[in-house]
Amino acid sequence: MALPISRRGRTYVRTEAAYGVAEVLASTDAMRHVELGITYDPFQRVTSPEKKDSPGPVNRFDRRTMANLATLNALLRPSGVLNTLGEGDEILTAGFGAKTNVTLSTTVNAGTGAVGGATLASAAGLVVGDGLSILVAGKRYLRKIVTLPGGGVVTWAPNLPSAPADGAAVDGIITYKLTTSLSISLVIAHYLFSNNFSRELRGVGIDQLQLAFDGTEEARLIASGPAQRQITPAQAIPASFTTVGGNPPTGMVGELRIGNAVYLHKMLEINIANAVIVRNEEAGNDGLATEVFRNGRREITLSLEAFAETEATLYDLAEAGTNVSVFRQNGWTSGNIVAAYLPLVEFKVPETSDEDEATNWAFTATALESVDGANDELTLMVG
Repeated sequence: MALPISRRGRTYVRTEAAYGVAEVLASTDAMRHVELGITYDPFQRVTSPEKKDSPGPVNRFDRRTMANLATLNALLRPSGVLNTLGEGDEILTAGFGAKTNVTLSTTVNAGTGAVGGATLASAAGLVVGDGLSILVAGKRYLRKIVTLPGGGVVTWAPNLPSAPADGAAVDGIITYKLTTSLSISLVIAHYLFSNNFSRELRGVGIDQLQLAFDGTEEARLIASGPAQRQITPAQAIPASFTTVGGNPPTGMVGELRIGNAVYLHKMLEINIANAVIVRNEEAGNDGLATEVFRNGRREITLSLEAFAETEATLYDLAEAGTNVSVFRQNGWTSGNIVAAYLPLVEFKVPETSDEDEATNWAFTATALESVDGANDELTLMVG
C-alpha cells in the first residue's frame, strides 16, 4: 500500500449555514495551503475515581468530544482580480467577523486631490471604514476611509506619498472588519491521495488568526480554533480543485508606515486572539458542541523586527508612550494587493540586541480601539 504524501494533500473550506450541519463542498471551495494540523479525541476518557483494591486503572469513562483546527498555514493570496474573493476569504471572514466588497470605479475631481483625501466623482456604496484603491504615480495604494462628509468628499488614512492627480482612478475593494460578536463556523476537509485517507472538520471557529508579513517572502495567514467534531472519511472529494489567482505579492514590494512615515523593517506579525470557544458543557447533543461564540475580550498584538536605526520614527515614540498608527501593504498592482491598517497602537520599548552583527530591535505592541464599540483596531484590505 502506498504511503500518504502530504505534499499531495488538498484542502477545501466552506462557511456553514448552520453550526456543525453537513455542507456539500464544491470545487470552488479549494484553498491551497502550506500546513494543516487537526487534533481530535472523540472520547477524552478518564479513569473512574471509585476506590479499588489494586492501583491500576480498570474502568474508564467517556467525556465530551474534543476537536481542533491546530493550525492552517497558507499564503495570504489576493485573487488577482479587483472585487473577486481570494481562496482564504472564509478563514479571514470567520477570523474578523465581517467584510464589505464595494464595486466602485470612480475618479478624483480636478483640483481636489491631497495626500489625505479628495473629492470623488462618485462615492456610491462607500461607508466609513471601507478601503479604497488609489492610483498615484503609476502605483496603487490601499487606504482606509476615515470620513465621508458628503458631496463625494472623502478623507483616508494613512496619507499618500503624494497627492493623486486630477482624474486619478479610485476603486472600491474588499475590506475585512472586526465585529463585537463572532459566531461564524466553517467546515474544513483535507484529502490525501496515496491511500485515500481523508478527514472533515465541522463546526470550526477561528480563535487565533495571524497575519505574517515578511520583508523577503509572501504574506501568510495562520489560523487555529476549536471545532465540533472530525469525520473520517470525509465526504466525497469535489470533482476538481479550482484555485483563484496567480502568485501573491511579495513582501519585497510594498511598504510599512508608522504614522505617515515610511519605516524599513524585516518582519511584521499581527495576531488576533478572538476568545472564541465552542458551547460544549451541557447535557444533550451526544456530547457534541452546539455553537461557537466569543466568550471573552479580543486582543490584537503585534511583533515588529527592524534594524536599530531611525530612532525618531518608532523607538522614541515607544519611549514617550505615544500611540501611533501602523500600515503595511504588499504589492502595487490592482487586484493583487493586501494591506493591514491599525490606527492606534501602543508599542513597548524594545530590548536592543548586542550580537557581533547588525543590531536589532524586536518591538511588541498592543492594538487599541479608537473608542468603545468602534471595533477598529485592525482592518485588512484586499484590492
